Amino acid sequence: MKGLERKKEWILQHELLFANAIGAAVFEKPKVNFWMVLVPLLFLYFVYRMQRYKTGRMNFDREFMTTRRKAVDLAVEALTAEVKPNIDQIARQSGLADDLERPYACWLKALVDHYTDLLAANGDSFETLVRSAYRNRTNLLLTLNRLNTVEKDFYTALKPRMAATEGAAAILATIEEHSRRLRRELAESIFA
Repeated sequence: MKGLERKKEWILQHELLFANAIGAAVFEKPKVNFWMVLVPLLFLYFVYRMQRYKTGRMNFDREFMTTRRKAVDLAVEALTAEVKPNIDQIARQSGLADDLERPYACWLKALVDHYTDLLAANGDSFETLVRSAYRNRTNLLLTLNRLNTVEKDFYTALKPRMAATEGAAAILATIEEHSRRLRRELAESIFA
């Protein structure tokens, strides 16, 4: 069990780094300029904006990790109890609208499958778990492309509900674009 918990931590650490990279793409960090030194009121406004930025990033990371943490926990449970989780039931109990349950279940299942593969692999780091689980870049890219596809399907189903939120479509597009790029970079760095 200790080995499984260590693998779980490696996976969650990697996913948090992924969340941070996505958050950096989504949120524009305030910049100091020369006028802030000369006009203290502008500097106070900068401090306020920086605090909002930090709070927004922390909230984004926490929310971004919610489904991923749940999926890792389900994968651990599946391996220890040797029982596949009922993803459809979990999606129904998620509190999401009916039209979001199916895409959410597909996304959650893809994550659970990926994490189960990693947790079942042998290794002493996240990178070695990936190499052990997927053996080559092509196999990893197939899995990562599947994750990209099911996430995009979930975001597509989510967009009509967020239409009234200013900038939501652009944020989701940024998340999708950077997720694809970061996952491709991961595959290229692990199987260089």
